[in-house]
Amino acid sequence: MPILLKELNNILVSMETEKEKKERILEMLKRGEIKPYQIGELAGDENLATEIRRAFLERKYSIKLEKIAEHIIDFNDANNRNIENAIGAVQVPLGFVEIQVNGEYLNGLKPLFLATTEGRLVAGINRGASAINKSGGATTRIIKSGMTRSVILEFDSVKDTLNAISYISSEEGKEVIGNAFKEKSKRISLNNIEMFTEGRFLFIRYSADTQAAMGMNMLTIASTHATEKLVEKLREKGIEARFISESGNMCTDKKPSSINLIEGRGVSIVAEALIKKEILESYFKVDAKSIEELNYAKNHIGSTLASAAHNAHVANVLAATFIAYGQDVAHIVDGSMAIVDAKARGEDLYISAYIPALEVGTFGGGTGRETAKELLIASGVYGEGDETGVSKYMLAELIASGVLAGELNLLAAEAGKELSKAHASLKRG
Repeated sequence: MPILLKELNNILVSMETEKEKKERILEMLKRGEIKPYQIGELAGDENLATEIRRAFLERKYSIKLEKIAEHIIDFNDANNRNIENAIGAVQVPLGFVEIQVNGEYLNGLKPLFLATTEGRLVAGINRGASAINKSGGATTRIIKSGMTRSVILEFDSVKDTLNAISYISSEEGKEVIGNAFKEKSKRISLNNIEMFTEGRFLFIRYSADTQAAMGMNMLTIASTHATEKLVEKLREKGIEARFISESGNMCTDKKPSSINLIEGRGVSIVAEALIKKEILESYFKVDAKSIEELNYAKNHIGSTLASAAHNAHVANVLAATFIAYGQDVAHIVDGSMAIVDAKARGEDLYISAYIPALEVGTFGGGTGRETAKELLIASGVYGEGDETGVSKYMLAELIASGVLAGELNLLAAEAGKELSKAHASLKRG
């Protein structure tokens, strides 16, 4: 019979050494008397709990987990904020490039940090960044900003659905929802509401300003509260609505989606540069027309036939920067649906990258972890205390500039038939 946690805790408190406590908990785990997630409560220290879970796995499966034990993470802070059932940490090689950003919020030569295990990625982005820097830098502009969350309501008939849409569109309906958002957080403000229906189902897509945070979780909490208030009001007006889901897939996060491409999510941003003929020749040994033609054939015709992402490898830069800066890595799916444009202007090259759904934050979530926070500070974009969201826009401009550098380099490499040569030069094994 499992020992009550209270009883076991009393036993552990009476023990003199940490080693005794650790061995006692390991015995309990082995016998199935406690669960791995309960260890922190018993040990009174999540860092010790992390050691115990790791030791438990090593003994149970006769394995060695020595390298993941080498880390600087404070699991007393990370537990339930960033991780559960922690056993250690993984490490990813970190590199950097310097890029000139000419933005609305970020200006100057800035370090961009990239965490990756893909050989030649940082080198390629660095070459693209160098060419952009020599050309005066990457110009960035934010098109729109707003995190989104959609919910689903179900009605008995399309008549009720349409009556609900009319109420939500009214001044009273907007006020009910807006006030409900304010009740949940001072750091979130409702931008707008969109509605979509196919009959008995109504999808409500909320968009909100979330300051420096990426904000998906705070928006989920606020939108759920607002929808519950809405359902109450609809009922008062004789319209029965059932709250089916807090996330209706029209948000849309962590999946390819047309709505994000059209409407945007997070930060919608463009980065552009004009690369002079002599720089194209000195850095890439190609001309502007070759890159324009390749971009059209590859990123537009090829992508139309095969996918919804009209770019060469935007996901590469997003993944490397998201890992480095403590972002939600799964959101690279949304951000990778970017559109790259390349056009010869005389013998110079105009190139741009439009990222409609760059979902980033500079405070909250993984940005507080030790290395992520350090790198955000080093890039001058850490967002603690930022109530304007400017730091988030600065990070978006920095990442978008890196995306542009990566796209320029890869298109130039492919136009010059250098891609296979670059990969052939990698260490193997």
